[in-house]
Amino acid sequence: MGNEKENFVEITREKYYRAVAQCKPLFAWFSLTDACNLNCKYCFNDANYFPPDCPNRPHYELSTEDVFRIIDNIAEAGTEIVMFAGGEPTLREDLSDIVRYASGRMSVAMNSNGYLLDERLCRNLARAGLSQVKISVDGLEKNHDWNRGGDSFRRTMDALRNMVEADIPKVMLIMTLTSLNYDELEKMVELSMNMGVDFTMVEFLPLGRASEGKEWILSKEQLERAQRYLAEAQKRYGWQRVAFENRYIVAEDEYCKKICSDPNEPCGFYDFCVGCISSIYSYCITASGKVSAGDIMALEVGDLRKERLKDIWENAELFKVIRNRDNLKGKCGKCQYRYICGGCRRRAYTYTGDIMAADPGCWRFEAEHV
Repeated sequence: MGNEKENFVEITREKYYRAVAQCKPLFAWFSLTDACNLNCKYCFNDANYFPPDCPNRPHYELSTEDVFRIIDNIAEAGTEIVMFAGGEPTLREDLSDIVRYASGRMSVAMNSNGYLLDERLCRNLARAGLSQVKISVDGLEKNHDWNRGGDSFRRTMDALRNMVEADIPKVMLIMTLTSLNYDELEKMVELSMNMGVDFTMVEFLPLGRASEGKEWILSKEQLERAQRYLAEAQKRYGWQRVAFENRYIVAEDEYCKKICSDPNEPCGFYDFCVGCISSIYSYCITASGKVSAGDIMALEVGDLRKERLKDIWENAELFKVIRNRDNLKGKCGKCQYRYICGGCRRRAYTYTGDIMAADPGCWRFEAEHV
């Protein structure tokens, strides 16, 4: 058993570093504005809220021309998918123009609270080339409206239907799972399937405006049960229709482990699981055009208004640190699955201030890591 474990670690380590040696910035999360029309309690980005009737909102966003230049910059570096987000991207009057420009260079997705996505805007975005949209729905009506404000649940339901009717190729309901809405997870999956939209779940972290919400954090037991339920839902509905951050549970995926530990199988993005893709295949762009590590906005490593993404991607020291899984500490550094999981770097940084610390959310038994 010991030799089998050692062989698994040795092979996955070699394949992981081969994958990293040729990694590209495939996925970008691009905050088009730091302004938002909702004041969500779960907001990880601490967006600048303003009431709908506020004529002069305090916020920051790049000009249309600057956004176009950044799109050219990231396309040249090999980015294949850009996710426009915020704040709330639908606040920008030039959103359709930005989507149209980007769709000529890469696939375009959008993350929205759905509040402003009426039939007209959905049709315009569809014509502009939007290929995927994620609408945030944080539980059934009572829980959702508690977080995002009155009438927001109804408007998100309308937005989902409007996007489906506009023939956006992939429409997703995205749920931020907390200890408060945990009991509604199964109902939210059912709601998504019944509406003909896909479902995805992200785990709540106390960041930004939500930094004081420590009591909303999922327990390890809740996270384990949620991941096990969603893994079964994937089998029932298909992995294309149900998505979640499948770290930890990858240790139980026998097919994945078999492929990843086969030295004769390739190690490209679609062939080998590196687990957490932050700074390996994904990165963020802030509303001011800065590049940040993975999805940790505070960790800026470059400025796309002044530098080529290709140079930032290859030379940023923080990226190099994150890609080196031998830098992992604690149980993550000892785990036999560190090269196909790596834990959640965002969670580690949020809780410890050390991006390479052991992931405090891992529910796997300590004995299985050492």
